Amino acid sequence: MTRISSSDLLRSLGYDFEAYSEDGIRPKTVEVSFGDLFPELYIGEGKSREIADKKLYLHQMEALNSLEDGKNIILISGTGSGKTEGWFFYTAKGKRTLALYPTLALANDQIRRLENYSRALGMNPQILDARRRELLVSSHGAHGIREVVTSSNLVITNPAFLLVDLKRLSKGYLLSFLRKLELLVLDELDFYGPREIALLLSIIRVISLISERKPQIAVLTATLGNPDDLASFLTSTNGRETSIIRGDPFRPRNDVYLVLGKNLRSIWDCLKAHEIEILSSDVGEDVRNSLKDYKSFEREVYKLVEIARSLGIECPQPFMDPAEIISNYERDEGVTVVFTNSIRSAENLRKRLVNEFGLTKVASHHHLVPKDERERIEDAARSGELRILISPRTLSQGIDIGNIIRIVHLGLPDSLREFKQREGRKGRKDVGWTETVIFPLYRWDRELLSRGADAMAKWLKLPLEITLVNPSNKYSMLFEGLFKVINPQMRDHLREEEIGLLTELGLISQGNLTERGKRVWEMINFYEFGPPYGFKRILKEDSEFRYLEDIGHCDLVERFQPGCIDYGNDSIVLDFRRKGRVITGVIEGPFNYGTIYSFDALAFMLEEYERIKAEWGERPDIIDDYHKGRIGSEVVCVVDPPIDGFGLRTKVPNRVYWKLSSSRVRPVNAGKSTILLRENRSLPVITQTGGVYRDYTYGISVELDPKEDLVWLRIGLATLMLVLRLSLGIHVDSIYYEVANLGEKKVMMLHEPESAGLIEKLDWLKVAKEIDLFEPDDLSEIIMMLIDEEAHYEFVIRGLNWNLAKRFARRAVDYILAKQMIPFILEGKSFMIPRPSRANKVLSLDFIGVRLSDSISIGFLGLYDGENIETQLVVKEFFDSTGMSLSPIEKCVNEGFIVVGWDFDSLLKDLFSMNQRTLCYILQGLREEGRFFELKPLVEDFLNLSPVSLEEVSRRIWGIGGSMKDVIMEARRSIGEIEERKGANWERYTKYLREKAKNIIEERARAIYLTFLALGSEVSRPVSHHL
Repeated sequence: MTRISSSDLLRSLGYDFEAYSEDGIRPKTVEVSFGDLFPELYIGEGKSREIADKKLYLHQMEALNSLEDGKNIILISGTGSGKTEGWFFYTAKGKRTLALYPTLALANDQIRRLENYSRALGMNPQILDARRRELLVSSHGAHGIREVVTSSNLVITNPAFLLVDLKRLSKGYLLSFLRKLELLVLDELDFYGPREIALLLSIIRVISLISERKPQIAVLTATLGNPDDLASFLTSTNGRETSIIRGDPFRPRNDVYLVLGKNLRSIWDCLKAHEIEILSSDVGEDVRNSLKDYKSFEREVYKLVEIARSLGIECPQPFMDPAEIISNYERDEGVTVVFTNSIRSAENLRKRLVNEFGLTKVASHHHLVPKDERERIEDAARSGELRILISPRTLSQGIDIGNIIRIVHLGLPDSLREFKQREGRKGRKDVGWTETVIFPLYRWDRELLSRGADAMAKWLKLPLEITLVNPSNKYSMLFEGLFKVINPQMRDHLREEEIGLLTELGLISQGNLTERGKRVWEMINFYEFGPPYGFKRILKEDSEFRYLEDIGHCDLVERFQPGCIDYGNDSIVLDFRRKGRVITGVIEGPFNYGTIYSFDALAFMLEEYERIKAEWGERPDIIDDYHKGRIGSEVVCVVDPPIDGFGLRTKVPNRVYWKLSSSRVRPVNAGKSTILLRENRSLPVITQTGGVYRDYTYGISVELDPKEDLVWLRIGLATLMLVLRLSLGIHVDSIYYEVANLGEKKVMMLHEPESAGLIEKLDWLKVAKEIDLFEPDDLSEIIMMLIDEEAHYEFVIRGLNWNLAKRFARRAVDYILAKQMIPFILEGKSFMIPRPSRANKVLSLDFIGVRLSDSISIGFLGLYDGENIETQLVVKEFFDSTGMSLSPIEKCVNEGFIVVGWDFDSLLKDLFSMNQRTLCYILQGLREEGRFFELKPLVEDFLNLSPVSLEEVSRRIWGIGGSMKDVIMEARRSIGEIEERKGANWERYTKYLREKAKNIIEERARAIYLTFLALGSEVSRPVSHHL
């Protein structure tokens, strides 16, 4: 049997395509084979016999030598580079080892390999997770399982199981084993998120405390951003030197094919016939060149097709039938793995290949296929009985079939990491060459291709995001502090900073856990902050119920509210399952018209969908729009993050929206290139949401200059995330950002969805320099769209001014730096101020306005005269305002008081918006007389720092901790309730908002007063001037 070249196949079937090759990599080897180290491998079976004659890679030899020397190792090498062998053959010399894999299901092939080696060498490894523990308990009893584990010199488990075992330390199954531990192995570090890495570092420290002699540590990963920091951490933990070893994976030459379609010449002819019409629209040089040169057209075909559709030009669409191509791969001598975007599409493809093309060596592989059947399918693929495997995701991680020669992508994942994980399944053996075949079928693929085939190739070649390890992450400190408080024998190891953090968070009091502390300890689990069990998920189809995989507490809040689309199963969440008031699971139905019409909230949404499609002049077909990626669901949550460092983040689902994108584009001329924009609408699904998710993380809130342009600042923040990704390799989802306002009070909020400590750890001055050095290319614009679609849209319609975007990215960094610098500027300064009193003849005031709906706004006026604090609630319904009393202000003015505010212009705008014109005229008159002081410029001059917020000054000088962010969060909750009830009884749903705003406005008025007195010796009265 000969190999099939997709190049020849595609040409024979009439397809146009783009292609390029990636050079193969062969790691350096040494003149030592595994059989030289352990001759027993020669008489083993399977992998043992296979590996006996193989020479060790250089990085494997270096790892084994370092371990022999008693060192820790950090082994950084790609998929398929033999990292497992880099520690196992040290363990095989009798070293008691604990090996951690992210999940044992995903590590199935590594475990098989380890078991095979162990049999050949006479070892008895124990594999331990929740399911296998129950089997061992049933056969050996709870005491017997401890003896079984202790008698082994290799235990393989996952961090989730280990963390639970450590939390019940004295009753755990692993305590005796851990006390004698000699080597701790952490494999696939790059699999974990920042929070999980923090817990892994805590596990390392805790095990080092438990063990009789601190074990060596081996960390294995494909990528690592800061290996020196991790090495320092490991060395400080166990006192051993740490070797950082880098190696290359084995990889044969790989040919990449991007399938464009099989009718491109007829499309070009059609477009050429409408050349004048196309060129008269707002297009760039790329489109003009494509209509002159067919080769240029091939690279830009999707862009031109979209432009033609937007102009109403009827031309053929690029045609492709993936099944027609894939069916030929059954005749190839290796295995082809096809990745789809859902289980349903995987099954549909399998049925077509079997029924229409008569294939027999094809199977689908996903979590709905029973586990023993999946293992049979994997074995059949290894033996050559199966040639084509189809999977939505289960084959993308941890499966080593060995003879995979080709990966076919039916649509690209929007995560580059998942694409690389898919690709890592092939070329594990010396198969000559491998192939990647990409069919652009869905929205993300088409968006990339609308920037040209070169843009897609650039995206595919981007380096992976780095794995960042932060040993000073306070999440580690949180877990370790609680662990030591819970276990009396560990209390002597409590550090001062751990006690300080737990006290600050309200988790301990007088050396013991508070009720909150006990709850937090129960909730800290490895993969999420919640109980160690998930929610059941049931698919109801044709009166039958089928259980799907459980979901976590965070997934429930973010992705599985009623009305949400479950993309992996092509279904819709219809309702919660409840026991009493407690949510226990979700019920789903298939994505079809029957389900949509049977769910009242979606039936109303469908009416709005059809209206918008008619407005756009497009044919409504919600099923087609879904399969082409033009419609999707989103849960908008009220997120309440920490405002000044490490603290609790709360996430509550507020409303489900279906986001609809037009099938037509609007071309925007960007000079040499043409950018395509789509109209987007959000369709609310009016139904009840449920659940709440909490966890500890980092966040900051910065009050902005009232004159700040929030649209450009949001574009700047998107640019900042773009620079972090492309210049520093930081994942775009590492930091979430938001800009918000209540009237003229404006706030920028940043928080980490998973506690990484980046906000605190990043060198923001270095980031500012990276922004200055950043040179955007044609890929930058599309990545910005992936980061923030709304910011991207505003950026394009404002002319794609990268210089301005970079300026506002710098401005966002300046706000962060100012927040960090104020404590240092104020350090050592003392302020002598008069005692607050009416005798000082100073009245401070501030105002917060909140728009609740189109017809209702409320405002809060705060006044402080040194003795009395007064707040007034102002209500504006339609055009009428009630509630303002000017007598306290008039009385002070008549007694010769001066009036102090933070920012004059924004104060007047807020008051005007609430129809408080009389007070505006009074303040304008006072300013002309020189009796109104604007505090903001005085503080900026004094600190020699800009921008400066009242919030930060009041917190750092006076210890006043209120934040406008808190008012914004309460306002969103109230607005959501009012919208759901069509504005009825708004007073009932603003109770907590009014309480919060009253407290904040009082704090702000006091802070303005005290700061003015503190600066009294530094300022002089302003020059009188007219507005």
